[in-house]
Amino acid sequence: MSRICLFAGFDKKNTVQDYVVYLARKLSKLSDVYYFADGRMPPSELAKLKPYVKYASSAPHKSYDFGSWQILIHHIGWEKIMTYDEMIICNDSVYGPMSNMQNIFDYMDLRDYDFWGLTENYHSNYHLDSYFMVFKNDVLVHPKFHEFWSNIVPTQNRKTYESILTPFLTELGFSGNSYIKNYRKEDPLSYPVRLLKFNRMPFVRIKTLSEPEDNLREPMFHIDTKLKQHTDYDTSMIRNHLEGEETFSGFGLSYYAKKGAHGLKRKLHQWFK
Repeated sequence: MSRICLFAGFDKKNTVQDYVVYLARKLSKLSDVYYFADGRMPPSELAKLKPYVKYASSAPHKSYDFGSWQILIHHIGWEKIMTYDEMIICNDSVYGPMSNMQNIFDYMDLRDYDFWGLTENYHSNYHLDSYFMVFKNDVLVHPKFHEFWSNIVPTQNRKTYESILTPFLTELGFSGNSYIKNYRKEDPLSYPVRLLKFNRMPFVRIKTLSEPEDNLREPMFHIDTKLKQHTDYDTSMIRNHLEGEETFSGFGLSYYAKKGAHGLKRKLHQWFK
């Protein structure tokens, strides 16, 4: 099985973080990886990926992940892409993989879908989440699929193209599904430990941990401990990255201490303003 992976990146500090290098290394075991970041990554940062990718570059384009994937498609060319059995699109909005990705590919291959993702979403409409999607060759050679990517333009809404890609392919007659079913029709990525424990979910969404008040439905206190229990992932990469996020308050007691301090600060501000 030959695969090509289009890896979209973004970092507000224009840094290739350690967790991104790790993800690229793991993806390179499954596919030929091509990386493009929305921003201005210095050559010294892109060089971190050199051992694991066929190509790495960056430029500001304001089209989010789909813009980076479009640029990579233009760079590689459909003629070459169509020689692969599968194409992966993914981004750096997740930590991982924390489980064996090949097992997931084997599982989904048995189901013979034309395209698939790890999770599904019902926000605005049913669609597969685009942080990790896979397309079989039947999709790759379809002219309408090429047309879809040629029509990507800058947008204010990062979900614009994600929400229309699944119904677009379905209307063309392709079958698609998700590795993890979302029967509750809620945000499955809000339950990282549950997904790891019961579904061997390979990724944890960064926003779930960096903005837990809005995106986490499990106790923050035990998250890092549970990750260590259920995976061999080096959680220091998570800590090192999140410590640069203003919305991150830490794990364990430090999380609740900072949370309480922030709450008290807000109340004092309300009382004395």
